Amino acid sequence: MKPTDKPLPSVHVRAWDEAAHLRRVFRLLVLYRWLSLLPPLLFLLSPASPAHELGALLAAAFSTLLITFIPRQLNRLVRRWPVLIAIDLAFGAALLAVSGGWRSPYYLFVLSPLLASAFLFQLSGALIAAGTFVPMFAVAVWAAIALGGPPPDPLALSIATVGFFLVAGIFGYAATLLARVRDQRDELDRAHRELEIIHDLTISLQNAPDVYEVQQRVLAAVTESLGFPRAIVGLMDQPHMILTDWRDQVREEAEHLTIERLSADLRRRIEPDGSALSQALLSNEMRMLPPGAPLTSDPTFDATLGLHGHVLVAPMTLREHPIGVLLVETDGVMATSANLASLQAIASQAAVALGTTLLCIDRAQRLAVQEERMRFARDIHDTVSQSLFGIVYALDGLGKLLPDQPDVVKTELDQIKQVAEETRLELRQSILDMWPPALTAEVFQRDLRRFVEQFCRLDELQLDIEVRGDFGVLSPRRQRGLYRMAHEALSNVVKHANARRAEVCLDVNRQHAVLSVRDNGRGFDPAVARERDRDREHFGLRGIQERAEALGGTFRLESQSGQGTTVVVDIPVSTTEGE
Repeated sequence: MKPTDKPLPSVHVRAWDEAAHLRRVFRLLVLYRWLSLLPPLLFLLSPASPAHELGALLAAAFSTLLITFIPRQLNRLVRRWPVLIAIDLAFGAALLAVSGGWRSPYYLFVLSPLLASAFLFQLSGALIAAGTFVPMFAVAVWAAIALGGPPPDPLALSIATVGFFLVAGIFGYAATLLARVRDQRDELDRAHRELEIIHDLTISLQNAPDVYEVQQRVLAAVTESLGFPRAIVGLMDQPHMILTDWRDQVREEAEHLTIERLSADLRRRIEPDGSALSQALLSNEMRMLPPGAPLTSDPTFDATLGLHGHVLVAPMTLREHPIGVLLVETDGVMATSANLASLQAIASQAAVALGTTLLCIDRAQRLAVQEERMRFARDIHDTVSQSLFGIVYALDGLGKLLPDQPDVVKTELDQIKQVAEETRLELRQSILDMWPPALTAEVFQRDLRRFVEQFCRLDELQLDIEVRGDFGVLSPRRQRGLYRMAHEALSNVVKHANARRAEVCLDVNRQHAVLSVRDNGRGFDPAVARERDRDREHFGLRGIQERAEALGGTFRLESQSGQGTTVVVDIPVSTTEGE
């Protein structure tokens, strides 16, 4: 499966969302920090403001300005070293100490590190920050009194202290709830993406033309769409219970994929030997192997596969029959129950697609065998069977002439010998045609001309053969079909037409291949010929028609007595179905 817009792996999407969320929170905290400087600014403008308040305000503004201009760096530093929050809390306590202690206008300002702890580290981090700041606040109040500040008000101190924990607790709990909602949303998004991957894979597998394409699309779904670093698919040779035909795809970098076929000699018999691979396939249960755990009882086989880290073994089974196995390296990707279920679904869909494809291949092979049997039956019936019948009939007659007419018997035996030799050649040709070699336009013309030469001299029958267009665009099945139809048509010309000239023309274009065989022989009535085919089970013309229809084409016969015969076959170059 190679969609135009591939969904990002869930871990990458989540990391991106988390980073964007932290940036928005950091901007909000910076804005709060600037707004919390308004009370100290108003206090500075009042007549009762001491001179050192300007220095405290400038220090607070400088720290806020620093945070404003390097937010990304500070964000990373705070996430890596939470102790920086404690430094900011100590800085706030120092501002309280020099600006009046419990009556300081910087009370809102010192809440900003607590809010940062709540948003960045949720409830537990916020409460720890509040507990850390309470003794700092007590020291700041004591320092303010030592600097000549007013004595503390117990009620005000209690309200301020409780306020620290209330602010930290409320915002920390809210941040925890938001994180849970975000996690649930990410989980739903991940499940939705994985369902889309499985849906796209299902649609893609329905159009896969062969087993290799099914394997490639399954590997792409696991590595490209789900983001796992490596996947291997092996197919089961069911009669012998041997895993073979392994294919491997590795995700080395974000956009770099390699797919290869493992060694053709890599084969593994599945038997109850207690190995993880055999147990998974025989029990039809998915298994997760820890790093270093043996996959089979053969260390050489495991080393050839080269799997490392955690390995998921997902059997591909169809109607309780193992079709193959999917092996996935899960290191580097969060192996949650959701994506493990997705891998199981992918393995099930792959089993259905592979089973269906293998069934189609088996049916195609059976149809090919049946077609060869029918062709052989036609050839035997049209040539060998009739010739043998003639030989038997002639020998029976000659037996009645002996011993009275030995000269006549001898002459007839010579003729029967010639017929028997021709029959032998025809039978040999039929056997050779069972497995024809790869056809080209040159071979097509040469073999047809050689066939005609076996029955008559070319000076007796002038034969012209022409192939126009690209013969190679035709599938092997269509090439063989056209060859055999031309072969049958020329056989009819040689045997029945009494012609002096014959033309074979094959015209191939993008959509159609048109074969025409013309002769200037004595011709016949097509209706009478078709009726004879039905009555006597003659395979000639009917065989050509059946071959043409089997290839999705049409058959046309034109003939009149004394006007020669034309056979025209028109087949499509390709069809939507697999050949």
